[in-house]
Amino acid sequence: MKEKVVELLVYIMSAVQENKRISEIDLTELATQGYTQSEISAAFSWFHEIVESNQQRETGVSSPAAGSHRILHEAERAALSTESQGFLLQLLELGVINDKDCETVIDRVMMAGYEKLAVTDLRDIVASVLFARRGDDGFGGRSMLNSGDTIH
Repeated sequence: MKEKVVELLVYIMSAVQENKRISEIDLTELATQGYTQSEISAAFSWFHEIVESNQQRETGVSSPAAGSHRILHEAERAALSTESQGFLLQLLELGVINDKDCETVIDRVMMAGYEKLAVTDLRDIVASVLFARRGDDGFGGRSMLNSGDTIH
């Protein structure tokens, strides 16, 4: 289920980057693609937390690393397929993961000894990192909505 929430999160954030309103996302289409209401609600809840976290970061003092770029080592490039490298970059650009999360994902890939890790497997690792995160920003503190919760 976690992997599906990450898929939905990427879908939602990509739609927003294309200047699509949240209300314009067709939830019935997502349901027909096999996503459950719980997964859809969790993804929207996480989206809200990411947006809120990004807004708080923008009002704070910028970090010294602002504008820097991470370059993969040759061994890291060997461990990640080209598609996986692109997916990781997309997650960073969309704000789904931050630099620290990216490093954690790369560390897990390297420690596991993968070779040309596929996007589907990388998605599992990203999901585990996101669901385990309990950072200062509070993001990911709750992955599912309660029965009475709604997203407006």
